[in-house]
Amino acid sequence: MTLEEVLQIFIRDLEEARYYDAHEDMEAYWHTIRRTDHPLKNLCKGFINGATAFELIRLGRYDAARRVWATHEKYLPLLREGIEAYALFLQANGMLMELKEKNGDILNVAKA
Repeated sequence: MTLEEVLQIFIRDLEEARYYDAHEDMEAYWHTIRRTDHPLKNLCKGFINGATAFELIRLGRYDAARRVWATHEKYLPLLREGIEAYALFLQANGMLMELKEKNGDILNVAKA
C-alpha cells in the first residue's frame, strides 16, 4: 500500500471518529518504513500519536493523551510543502487540529 492510500484511509478513519483504527492503519504502514531512511517515518509516527490521543480521550486517559499529543506536535515541523503526499498530510493534520479545538484544554501539554 502506498503512503497516499494509507493517508486516505487514515483520513476516512478520522472522519468516522475511529481513532484506534486510524492509529492502527498508519502504524501498519509505519512498521514497513521505521527501520529505513524513509524521510517521513517520523512524521508518520507523529500522526499515529495524534490519532492515539483522541482514542485516549475517549477512554478518559487525559494524561496519556497529552503525552502522545506532544509527540504529534514534536514531529509537525516535518510537515513541509514539497514532501510526498503533502496535501493529504495537511488535510489529516487539519482534522486533528479541529478535534483538538473541540476537546478544549484537554490536550494542553502545559497541564501535564
